[in-house]
Parts: sequence; C-alpha cells; structure tokens
Amino acid sequence: MKTTKAVTRKLIALVGAFAIFVSGFAIMPMKAMAAENLAYMRTATASSVENSSLSAANAVDANGNTRWASSYADNQNLIIDLWQTTTVSSVKIAWEAAYAASYQVQVSNDYNSWTTVYSNYNSSGGTQTINFTPVNARYVKLYCIHRATQWGFSVYEFEIYGSSSGSGSGSSSGNTGNHSAAYTAKQNVLNYLYTIKGSKTVIGIHNREPNSYPAKQTDQAHAITGQYAGLWSGDFLYSSDDVANRWTMINEAKIQWNNGCIVQLMLHVTPPTQSEVGQWNGGVCSQLSDSQWNDLITNGGSLNRAWKARLDIYANYLQYLEDNGVPVLFRPFHEMNQSQFWWAGRTGYNGTAALFRLTKDYLENEKGLDNLIWVWDMQDLSYNWSDYNPGNNYWDIFAVDIYNSDRFTSYKYNLANQVAGNKLIAIGECDKLPTAQKLAEQPNWSFVMSWAELTFSYNTNSEIQNLYWATNVLIRDELPDF
Repeated sequence: MKTTKAVTRKLIALVGAFAIFVSGFAIMPMKAMAAENLAYMRTATASSVENSSLSAANAVDANGNTRWASSYADNQNLIIDLWQTTTVSSVKIAWEAAYAASYQVQVSNDYNSWTTVYSNYNSSGGTQTINFTPVNARYVKLYCIHRATQWGFSVYEFEIYGSSSGSGSGSSSGNTGNHSAAYTAKQNVLNYLYTIKGSKTVIGIHNREPNSYPAKQTDQAHAITGQYAGLWSGDFLYSSDDVANRWTMINEAKIQWNNGCIVQLMLHVTPPTQSEVGQWNGGVCSQLSDSQWNDLITNGGSLNRAWKARLDIYANYLQYLEDNGVPVLFRPFHEMNQSQFWWAGRTGYNGTAALFRLTKDYLENEKGLDNLIWVWDMQDLSYNWSDYNPGNNYWDIFAVDIYNSDRFTSYKYNLANQVAGNKLIAIGECDKLPTAQKLAEQPNWSFVMSWAELTFSYNTNSEIQNLYWATNVLIRDELPDF
C-alpha cells in the first residue's frame, strides 16, 4: 500500500514513542529517521506546463503517479520555494520517459542570482540521486536545457534533502569540494553554449604566433570587421621565443576574458622525450615508438613522469587563470587522428585517448584545476572519430577541424552530432569560413574558429565581414557577462 509522506511521519512518530527498553524502562536510541524531503508540498512553479493536469505541484506531492510536464521546447525550469533559507546538499530526480538530456541544478536565496551546484550534459534519465557540497538556499531550480525526446521535460518527483540521501537506478554523484569562482564561470559558459544550441554560433579566431603579440589575428579581424570575435584562442607553443613569452600569452587570456571573450588554449608542444623548447619538424611533428608510447601512458614510466612534470609547468599557468576567475576551453591534443603529431594517430583505448585521459585526470585530480572545459578534437581527414574517443566523461565539447576541400558537408555535421550525442559540437578549426547561411543549415555548431593567418588568405574581407555581422553569429559584444 502506498503511503503519503504525512502518514509515514505519523507512523515513525508512533514507533519511536513505543521504543522503550524494558529493563529499567530506559528510552533506547532509535535508528536515525530517513532524511526529510524538504521539497514535499512546498511551492513549485514552472516555466511552462504541457496542460493544467501536469502542473509543477505534481513534482513535489510524493505521488509517483503524478508528474510535471513542460511545453515541447528546450530551456525550461522547475523551481521549488523552500519558504526559508535551508541547508541543501542533495536532490533526487525521478524522470518520466521525456527526460532532459542535459540539465543543471541551481540554487538561490533571492530568486534572481542563481548558482549552479550540479551539471549533467549527458543524462540517461531514470532516477538520479545527486549529492553536492552543502549550500544555504531558499530556492532550488531544476534547469532543463536540452530535451532527450520530441516531447517536453517531465518529472514524477523532484526531492530535496539537507544531507546525502536517496537511492535509485542511474544515481550519480555531483561535484564535491569547494570550487573556484572560475568553476562557476565555466559552468556559465557551458550552460550558455547549450542555450544557443540550434540557433546561434560564436565566432572565434586562433592567435598562433608570436606569443609576444598574442592578439595579433584577433586584432587583424577587428580591423576588418570593426568587431571582436567572441572566442579568443592562444597556444603554449614550442619555439624559444614563444616559450619565453608564455606569460604574455596567459595575461592576454585574462585580458580577453575580462573584455568579454570566451578563452581557449592549445598545446602545440614537443614530446616528453625532448626539452620544452624545440622544433616543428622533428619536435611537434615526430613519432614515439610503441615502447615509448606504452611507457608514456603507464603510471610510473619514465616518459609518464616526464609528461607529468611537463603538466606541472602548464598547471602553473592554468592555476593563475583559475585564481583570476578565468575558465578555459582546453584543447590539449588537437586533431587526434592527424598522425604527423607525436600524440596523434593511435586508435583504441590505449592510443591517443589514453594520453587524453591521463592528462585530464592529472590536471584535475592531482593539480586540483576546476576551470577547464575539455575539448576533444578531430580532423576531417578521416571519419573514424569514435575510435579516438577518450570516454564521454572526459570531454565537454566535440570539435572537428575542417580543412578538406569539400568543406562543411552535411555528412560531417551529422556525423559530429552522432558522435557527440547530446553534447556540444564545434568547428574547432578551419581555413575557409562557413557562410551564415551554412551555419543556419547546421545550427548545432556552438562555435567556429578560423585558424590564425589562414583566415585572411582563404577569405576575402567581405566574406569575413558578412560572417561577423550575421544575425546568427555571436561576436564578443553579444555574449553575456559570464
């Protein structure tokens, strides 16, 4: 027999009253009562409802047969007013079949300023229990970003707890520990890219060389269009001059972020068999033997230790950006199917994907960085992209570098969507820019980044202007304050 929360509380109280230890009639300590669902019968509002019988109140009535359902559109929310500021550390979501493929849990004390405490951009629905660092909040929002079905978003129950509680199939842990301001900004950037998915694309440009002038191509595009690209990209690089000017490049990243740009960083660097300063040919473009590769990806190997020592260096720069509130789209191993690079061209679990996993695990788990948005990047020179997947939990955005003469085909676009699933896709690099019409036909590209000097040799000034000025393309001044 199904009981309501009110009946359950009464039964617990009665049992507790009769829990008497007979010898001496002392009251025995009872087992701890189940944590209270703070959302039960609280005020629930929603951005939309499918119809009046599927109201927001159904999500907090402790009746698993009723549900809230939104209209058939992305970017909907369900907000619970707890009536007073309360310590919250866990939520439990029982999705109906029309679940959110990507969503966030946010909290607020004033209903205006919201903080993201959990994000899931690859949800599989079901019942999910999410634990996060305890936070004081009056309002808790389930922000549903992208639908998994053609229908709206639908939730049987949305429960809120003051301590880790609940269980169920498909449970998942949220982010734990104290996060930096850059982490919140990172979540805001990701959230924004999901909100524009299917409608707008951020325009970006890479600044390849020199690191002594790390906004060279950005400034050149501005001189042509009168606008700054929405994404600025820089590189750690390998020449003696560029290595010596890495701090100049990192400071530029901070300046670009403070001016309103999304920031990306790349690693065109030498292999761990060489010193930091090196060459393009024979350095960045070189090969490791199979035994060297195994030594690199095996914990404790000499090249493994050498690469981690290299990551210690990069982490200093990335930590500086984190300390200054700057999130970074981080693309450490671009064009993972481009075999000319020392890191690339190795398929399978122990191939290039293993180095990607090693790098992410070390920078986040060992160095404690939480400001990185991980970009997994391939090139259109082959289409076995899934053979290089580090694992869906290891990347946030799937990017494709488009250089083949057939350019922006529907095949590449559809394959990118297929490989990414519900996650974001992007044009990681290109020489020839797509037109605004092409982006309207392929609206899921979250950003498109032209490659440095190739921007100006493969595109006329009018072509660059037309793209930067297009209504479905976002420049720096059109981005929100993250």
